[in-house]
Amino acid sequence: MGGKGDLCALVIETIFSTMKNIVPISEIIRNITSHGVEYTREIKDWLEDSPDNEKIYLDLQNVWQITGAFPKRFIPNRPLAWQKVKKQIQFQKRKFFLYRRAVQIAAAIVVVFLSVWGGTKFDNLRKPTYSEIISPAGQKTRIILPDSSIVLLNSESQIRYSNSFNENNRKLELHGEAYFEVHKDVSKQFIVHTSDLDIKVYGTSFNVKAYGDDQTIEVALKSGQVGINRNKMELTQLIPGEVATFNKKIKKLDVEKMDIDLVSAWTRNEMIFEENSLEEIVKYMERWFGVQIDIAPELLDGGLFTFKVKNESLIESLKLIELLKPIDFHIEGEQVFITNP
Repeated sequence: MGGKGDLCALVIETIFSTMKNIVPISEIIRNITSHGVEYTREIKDWLEDSPDNEKIYLDLQNVWQITGAFPKRFIPNRPLAWQKVKKQIQFQKRKFFLYRRAVQIAAAIVVVFLSVWGGTKFDNLRKPTYSEIISPAGQKTRIILPDSSIVLLNSESQIRYSNSFNENNRKLELHGEAYFEVHKDVSKQFIVHTSDLDIKVYGTSFNVKAYGDDQTIEVALKSGQVGINRNKMELTQLIPGEVATFNKKIKKLDVEKMDIDLVSAWTRNEMIFEENSLEEIVKYMERWFGVQIDIAPELLDGGLFTFKVKNESLIESLKLIELLKPIDFHIEGEQVFITNP
C-alpha cells in the first residue's frame, strides 16, 4: 500500500464505520468533488439542519483537499483501519518529509472525524423533510406555524420550512408575498429567505413582497425591528414605518418612510393604488383574481392612477378603471382582453 488514494480509503473507512441512516455519502462526496455543483439543494438543506452537519462537511472537504480522492467502497473495520493508518505514517516517515506532513494532517483529521461522528446524533444526519404551503392564484391562505407565528400568504405565493422548524431554528423560504406576525422568542431568530435577501427578526409584524417575476423585493415593517441581509452581510435594519426596496437588477437597496397599512392593504381584502401605471395595476389584478389580462399596447401610455378597491369582483374593478380611462373589455373564461373603445 503506498498511494494517496489508499490513505484516503483508510481515513474514510475509519470515519464511516460508525455511521447509519444518514444522508447518502455519495451525494456529499459528489457535491464536494463537483465544487458544489451537484446536489446543491439537498446538501444546502442538510447543512442548515444542524451546525454539526456543517462541521462534518468541512472536515470531509479537508480530506478531499489533502488526498485528492475518495474511495468507491468503504470497509467498516475501524480498528484495522487505524492500525493501517499508523503503519502508513511510519512508512512515509522513512521516505518524504513533505508527504509525511500530509499524512500527519490526514491522521489528525481521522481523530477529529471520530470525535465528530461519535458525538453527533444520527437523527440530525438524516435528510430533513419539509412542509410547503401554496396559495393559488386568486386566493389568500392563513397559516399558523409550529412556533405560533401567523403567516398570511397572498395570491400565487408559497412558503417552505423544515419539519424540525422551531426545534433548533425558525427558518423558512418565501416565494411571492406574505404578511408575518412573528411570535417572540429571543432564543431562536426567525429568518425569511427570499431569492436575494434574508430578513432576520425575533418578534415583529412585517410584510415581504418577493415575487420571482418582479424587479424588486419589498420589506415593510409595521412593528418591532428587522435586519435585512444579503450574502450573510447585514445591509440595514428597519424601524416601524420603514419600507426597504431592493432592486434585483442593479443590486441596490433603498429605504423610505411609508404608510404600512397601505402596503399591507391586501391582508384586509383591499387593493389600493397610488399613482400606479396601468401596467402595474393589470399585473397586480392578474394575481389578485387569478386571471390572464391581455391589454392593448397603445393603452400603456404612462398615465398614473389612484383608486381603492375593496371586495369588488373582477368586472366591478374593470368598470372602475373604465371610469378613469376610456377602455373596452371582455372576458373569456380566465382570459381578460382590454382594448381601446
